[in-house]
Amino acid sequence: MQRLEGAVALVTGASAGIGRATALMLGAAGARVALVARRQERLDALCDEINTAGGAAAAFAADVASEVQAGAVVAAVIEHFGRIDILVNNAGIIRPGGIAGGDAQDWRDTFDVNVLAPMYWSRAVLADMLARESGHIVTVSSNAAKGGGAPTNNAYAASKHAITAFCGGLRKEVGSRGIRVTIVEPGATATEIAETITDETARAAMRSHLHNETVMQASDIAAAICYALSQHPRVNVDEVWLTPTR
Repeated sequence: MQRLEGAVALVTGASAGIGRATALMLGAAGARVALVARRQERLDALCDEINTAGGAAAAFAADVASEVQAGAVVAAVIEHFGRIDILVNNAGIIRPGGIAGGDAQDWRDTFDVNVLAPMYWSRAVLADMLARESGHIVTVSSNAAKGGGAPTNNAYAASKHAITAFCGGLRKEVGSRGIRVTIVEPGATATEIAETITDETARAAMRSHLHNETVMQASDIAAAICYALSQHPRVNVDEVWLTPTR
């Protein structure tokens, strides 16, 4: 991973879970990391952790689902670090619920964060990447993108299917200009995503599902992301599909 030395990486959803693990791993590999999430105090703590370990990081608090804030933060990161080489679209939410009795606002929130946000951030970084004909956009999706989610996770599965399709189209759009696009689709992974679930019963069920010894850890997904990023520029890892062994 030495080729990441000096690269500038922007990670959304960096305050916890896969985003946090990825930011730490990128910092250890020599990348300069722009940390993006809503929780400033968590970003500041992570920034200090990376910098203390000899890396270079800067925190940018933002609502990832805001088109305006995406553009503003990308401009601020370029001003701070000079460019953006890597975008990791990691931020995501889950709002359990079927369709027959589902809450349409939950569906909109899910698509705002899981689909539109990665599109906003990808567009925001592409001007800089295309000007240099170099860059890599990695987006975290889910196994639910292809197999469909549980009966009570239809909107989540639909959002992940949509963002996987988006990445396939984006790869065709910008690949000839030297921009790499990777989709990472993990199965059950122990993260804090359950805490974003508003329904108490569904939140407890998700906690029970994710926090056991057989699921993957955030660092496992971060390692897969860094594997894709560490390949030679002529190599595009299109897709990484990850499932727990048990």
